[in-house]
Amino acid sequence: MPGKPFYKGVYCLECEWLGYPRLQYGIQHLLRLIDQLSPPRYDHFHYDVSTAEEFWFLLRRWTQKRFNSHPILYLAFHGKPGAIYLRSGARSPVVTLDEIRDELAGRCNGRVIFFGSCETMYNRPWERRKFLETTQALAICGYKREIPWMLSAAMDLIVLSAMQEHAFDLQGMRAIAKRIKERSRGLQRALGFRIYTRQGEA
Repeated sequence: MPGKPFYKGVYCLECEWLGYPRLQYGIQHLLRLIDQLSPPRYDHFHYDVSTAEEFWFLLRRWTQKRFNSHPILYLAFHGKPGAIYLRSGARSPVVTLDEIRDELAGRCNGRVIFFGSCETMYNRPWERRKFLETTQALAICGYKREIPWMLSAAMDLIVLSAMQEHAFDLQGMRAIAKRIKERSRGLQRALGFRIYTRQGEA
């Protein structure tokens, strides 16, 4: 049984997955489930993003004090090693994790960044430790492999719910990582999901 809840809001930026109006994937239903674990004032924030201008504006907005109650940044995008795509298609703007690191420098104390995108956590061409040290984020997490949409949605729900069960500190992140492994060991291995703190993999 989960212990005492530690409520944390989710601040989500999401791309248009397929580029076809009639085929609309979306993770808002997952966020509504997470909202049910917390009081109303922690309801999620969700923004659709398709341009670099939108992305950077909303990313900076998350670092403001008024969003301290929403320390989970959930970036739901297409991805590749060390980067995310802001929309589907060959002409999509690309944002690298190095660019995100520099933009968030020193502004993420006590916060967690969840990259819900294919392969973004693969270890090249970016450095996890430098990202964490520069941003001062408590942890980053995400996927090292290509991820089927439905399976990753299930994994995302497990991860986000586990984050509600423990404090956001180093001990809490280790407990969250342990909880995730207990609930999804096979799925976690198949998708290459990882959590990293400045002390290494949680």
